[in-house]
Amino acid sequence: MKTSADSRPLATELSADAVSVSGLVRDFGRFQLGPLELTVPTGYVTGLVGANGAGKTTLLKLLLGLQTPDAGAMSLLGSPVTGANVAVREDIGVVFDAPFVLPDWTVTKAGRAIAPFYSRWSPDLFDSFVQRFHLDPHATVKSLSRGEGTKLMLALAMAHQPRLLLLDEPTSGLDPATRRDLLDLFAEFMAADDSHTILFSTHITSDLERLADHVRVLSHGRLVETGTVDEVLERYAVVRGPRRVLTQQTRSLIHGLHERADIFDGLIDTAHTSGFGPAVVIDPATLDDVVVHLSTTEQEVSA
Repeated sequence: MKTSADSRPLATELSADAVSVSGLVRDFGRFQLGPLELTVPTGYVTGLVGANGAGKTTLLKLLLGLQTPDAGAMSLLGSPVTGANVAVREDIGVVFDAPFVLPDWTVTKAGRAIAPFYSRWSPDLFDSFVQRFHLDPHATVKSLSRGEGTKLMLALAMAHQPRLLLLDEPTSGLDPATRRDLLDLFAEFMAADDSHTILFSTHITSDLERLADHVRVLSHGRLVETGTVDEVLERYAVVRGPRRVLTQQTRSLIHGLHERADIFDGLIDTAHTSGFGPAVVIDPATLDDVVVHLSTTEQEVSA
C-alpha cells in the first residue's frame, strides 16, 4: 500500500514505542481510569483487552484528544498528544464501533468529505477498499449493516496511508466471515511496513490469539497484566477441583476464584501449581481465562 514517493521516516528512525502513557488519570466520579502506565511497541499488534466498562474506549478517546485527562502525559509516534499536532494525526487511522460520518452521506461522499483533511489521501486506494469490501459507492451510511459500516470506517482510516491504527472493538458483532476478512486486512497492513503498528481494543480473545503480538489487560480502569501473548500465557494456569481443598493459603494463590456448588476454578501463577495437591486438575490458561479471572482483581502492573 506504500507509494514510491513516501518520504516518511524508516522504522529505525521511529520511537521504540508508538504509544506511551504515563501517570494517566481520567476521573468520572463513579469510574476512574488510571493511574495508568502503558506502552505499545512500534511494529507490533497490541491487543487492549478487558470486560465491557474496563476503560478501553476511554483510553482510546484520550489518546485521540477526544477527552481531556485529569493528570498524566501521552504520546503517539513520539509526539505529545495535543489538539494542534496535525502532523502526527496524518499518520493515525481510527476506527470506532460506529461510523463518525453523516448518516445521509453516500460511501463516495464520505470519502470525498474526509480527503481534504489528509495530505496523503489516495482516492484510488479508497476506491480499492470500497471494491474489496463489496460496498455500494452510492449506498448511504445509514443503510449500511454493522459490518459494512466497519468496513467503510476502515477504508476511510487506511486511505491516507497511516502508520498507526487505533481500533475500538473492530470485529465486535460481526459474522465469522467478515471478522476473518478484517483480520486478514490487519495482517496485510502489518506485513507492508516494519513501522506499522496496531492498537486494538477487544473482548474477543480469539482475535488476539490470531493476530496480537502483545496484550494489555484492563480491569476497572487499571492495567492488571502486560506482556507478549506468549509471556502472559506462560505466567498462568487454570486450577479446578473440589471446594474442600480450599484453605486460606490456597485461596490467596487464586486470581478470580469462582465457586459453585461443590467445585471451584480460578487462575493461578504457574509457580504455584504444586501447592494444591492431587485432588485438583491444572490446565494451561487461555487468554479468555486470563481476562475473565483477572477482571475480578486489582493487581496493578507496569508496562
